[in-house]
Amino acid sequence: MSTTELGRRSVLRMLAAAPLVPAALSGAAQAAPRPSVGALGADLVTRPDLHPPLMEIITPAAGTEPGQVLLTPTGASTMDVNAPAPRAPIQPGAMLMDDTGQPVWFGPSSEGVNFDLKVQQYQGKPVLTFWEGKVVVPPGFGHGKFVIMDEAYARIAEVVPANDLTGDLHEFVITPQGTALILAYREVRLDTTPVGGQPNSKVLEGVVQEIDIASGELIFEWNSLEHVGLDESFYPVPKDPEAFHDYIHLNAICEDGDALLISARCTHAIYRIDRASGEVKWRLCGRKSDFAMSEDAGFAWQHDVRRHSDGTISLFDNADAAGRAKSRGMTLNVDEAARTATLLRSAESPEGLLAPNQGNAQLLANGHMFVGWGGQPYFTEFGPNNEVLFHGRFTETMASYRAHRAQWVGKPADSPAVVGKPGDGITSVYTSWNGATEVTTWRALAGPDDQNLTAVADAEKTGFETKIDIQGAHPVVAVEALDASGNVLGRSPAVAVA
Repeated sequence: MSTTELGRRSVLRMLAAAPLVPAALSGAAQAAPRPSVGALGADLVTRPDLHPPLMEIITPAAGTEPGQVLLTPTGASTMDVNAPAPRAPIQPGAMLMDDTGQPVWFGPSSEGVNFDLKVQQYQGKPVLTFWEGKVVVPPGFGHGKFVIMDEAYARIAEVVPANDLTGDLHEFVITPQGTALILAYREVRLDTTPVGGQPNSKVLEGVVQEIDIASGELIFEWNSLEHVGLDESFYPVPKDPEAFHDYIHLNAICEDGDALLISARCTHAIYRIDRASGEVKWRLCGRKSDFAMSEDAGFAWQHDVRRHSDGTISLFDNADAAGRAKSRGMTLNVDEAARTATLLRSAESPEGLLAPNQGNAQLLANGHMFVGWGGQPYFTEFGPNNEVLFHGRFTETMASYRAHRAQWVGKPADSPAVVGKPGDGITSVYTSWNGATEVTTWRALAGPDDQNLTAVADAEKTGFETKIDIQGAHPVVAVEALDASGNVLGRSPAVAVA
């Protein structure tokens, strides 16, 4: 099937379900359809404490890169992340999802909401990282901390900014040196009358910090007002001096040799910052761009800026103010000698979505691009020619700040969960193991008591929770989790059938 045909099918399926403009701009959010693939029941028998979101896979995965999809579901897709999910009891949190839409691991947030679940490296080992905290809406920044988890889902480190600041939700990058690049905001009072504001306005200054993770020592700090003026902003100045003037809204950092690249949403610009002095070496796009932008290379309200080994820069273009009515994942060729920027790639969603906020464009192997559509509840994996290889959405009015694909091996420290229920001539065994990524088969054990259990059935793992029906009445059951080679990864406690 061609990419065009896939897109047409997707549009036809979604026309009755979701507006092509953000819910915040089109009135009340419309009800979403029930999922066709990857459906979970309203409650998990083995884990009634977990209530992950329901997903719809619109274009089933075909030819995608290996790994899970990493999401941080929040309460609404219009950035009002503190609002309750419309269909309680869905929880905000962090989630690893397989390509059928089923959770592999779901961790409800313990403090507010989570943002930006990623697989990174720390101390030579893969780790899961995310931000946790509260969101200030509007304008959309965070008060929280940055969390690092090991393969057993244990928190092994937490990072907070220095100088009495709180961590902003937008970025957490672990460097090979064991430091963290993070963002924060500082409230200052300024005269904004030169840009149409009031004499004593509340302005949000963007702050970049580099923190040694092990010691908490501050290594580097960059403060936006020392380098970027209010006149670069496209964000309207509030008439109320007590309303935040979020003039820059930093939302991404990446290392670039001896410099840093930072993305500033409200100036529509990328800044290259000298890591020693903090001096801005150049601006890309925005009001004071140092580069001539080729046709269709301009961007606006952007997120997720990354420099790659070939010198190209990728980002998520939220668009609209750039004269486009559709958001996109994009890559640019940036010639620093000639001071030109040209468009290399532009990938739009099958629905032609315009994301009002959030979003990312992750470059994968073999020319693939994984895009999270931010303030719209969708995610897509594109092939090298922008063909849609995988496409899905939350079925509720929810969002994920970013959406990534990565390979993760989880080895939970707890045991598999099991519940036994009697039936008409059968015993139903329900089992799950939150976060165990290597399980392929479940082995049911049954017997008269916990000292006399024997293996009675093997069943392929089916989604987060697997049901195994075994013949006869059995007072006590347990399960073993097996990997692809038949090795036992873990065994549940024995439980009474009830």
